Amino acid sequence: MKSKTYLYLGILAALLIAAYFLTTDRGEKTSSYKLTEKKLFDLDSAKVDKIEVKHSGGDLIISKATGEWRIESPFQYRTVSANVENIVGGLKNLKIESIVSTNPGKKDTYGFTETDQAEVSVYESGVLKGTFLLGKSAQGGGIQTYIKKTDSDNIYLADGLDRNNVVKTNMNEWKDKNIISIPKQGVNSVEFISSGETFTVSKDSSGKFSIGSDTVGTAFDGILNLLQKFDTNNFRDTTLSEQTNFTEKIIVNGPEKTQINFLKLDTAPAKYLVKLNGDNQIYELDEGYAKNLLKTKKEILGR
Repeated sequence: MKSKTYLYLGILAALLIAAYFLTTDRGEKTSSYKLTEKKLFDLDSAKVDKIEVKHSGGDLIISKATGEWRIESPFQYRTVSANVENIVGGLKNLKIESIVSTNPGKKDTYGFTETDQAEVSVYESGVLKGTFLLGKSAQGGGIQTYIKKTDSDNIYLADGLDRNNVVKTNMNEWKDKNIISIPKQGVNSVEFISSGETFTVSKDSSGKFSIGSDTVGTAFDGILNLLQKFDTNNFRDTTLSEQTNFTEKIIVNGPEKTQINFLKLDTAPAKYLVKLNGDNQIYELDEGYAKNLLKTKKEILGR
């Protein structure tokens, strides 16, 4: 009986020793970590005007030089200001919760590898405020990530900043998907041009739309609603020359003249490329979405 007791005690001791080595950073004592700071740097969110993110998936520069947030590199394009303000708010609220490791050999565990980590630099009024490394997201409640200074081996658990707001798997995710926004009340006429027919829907003095003497149906109201917030499904990194033979065109006359050019691709499923006059960006639409605008005269009249 005693021999079995000794055997069980020996097994328990072996398990305790194994657990110690599995859960402890080798060469250091986690209980000795002392947190002396709660923030990497103080931030005035109203003065933040530039953010740089260096990542293996592509380097990004966003600035607010023109009064609105825009992408400056790797391409110049509109971005969604609200999304960038979420980053700024996260940086302002960033709070260091604890030190999780001081061992440089453990950095890969927390996402500080050439592939995963992101170097984030923040500017206030054109002056560099601070730079830090962003590791992977942590498990647990709240928005938690691992961060570290560029000149230190200390790895911190921080709360308040969502890594998914800062690092995108596709650089096109930073682009504003809105192609055009034309208020319904500002539209005076819409001209539809295709190989099969050309016609114009015009508004009269009473505010009613018609094609000649024929009043339009409810389908045209759907077109006006879409023109108020016409978004793209995707972006294409290609160019279309001014001599491109577009398959359909829509010209919207309002406060300004807007020409939307459509090029149907011979793909399965079918896709459309879209280009606006004066805009070098090429947009990609699914056929079903494009057809919400590309209506025939018969469809618009409802008969």
